Amino acid sequence: MALEDIPRLGCGRSIDRIWGTIDRPPTAHEEHCEHCQKARTRLQGLSEETRLLRESDLHNPALKPRPGIKNAIMDVARAEVRGGSRILLRSAANGTTAISEQALSSLIRFAATAIPGVHSRGCRIEIRTATAGLPGEDQPSETTGTAIGAGPRLIVNLRVAAAPGIVIPRTMEALRHEISNAIPAGVGIGAGIVNITVEDLYDV
Repeated sequence: MALEDIPRLGCGRSIDRIWGTIDRPPTAHEEHCEHCQKARTRLQGLSEETRLLRESDLHNPALKPRPGIKNAIMDVARAEVRGGSRILLRSAANGTTAISEQALSSLIRFAATAIPGVHSRGCRIEIRTATAGLPGEDQPSETTGTAIGAGPRLIVNLRVAAAPGIVIPRTMEALRHEISNAIPAGVGIGAGIVNITVEDLYDV
């Protein structure tokens, strides 16, 4: 038989039980129990100190999350729920290799961190077959096409926030170039079209 390892008062009531209801009025037992009254008095002091510390942390500038962290967390949460489509990277006799939209979005957001003055907010990827092509994209010829040109075509729709003072067109073009290099380098397929929307400015 396992031994119970729960701190208890002289009356037999556990300290955990009193702590769990410390923000509520005392029960009929606690109102008349000397052990419970003493425990509640001490735990109420601890509860108040905990509350003050929590309030202090909420207003401490050093603990304030960086701009965009909430949006980044929500993007990951939505991606976890959505799952996303699977993009076929390679098919061979011994098996296939695919990447999820979620993983590819993470690669794109990571590439965006290389550009100063940009915080990625969200990424949506549309997938087209190679034969369908993309509007405005040159199709590789049979003689010049490479492994990177083959396979699915992507339309990347990236939403970002920009730092005040940057030259937005120039910075977004640098971001587009970074993403266009990162996708084939990371997964071996062409980046296709990269659409970037600057949604907001953030404080540096």
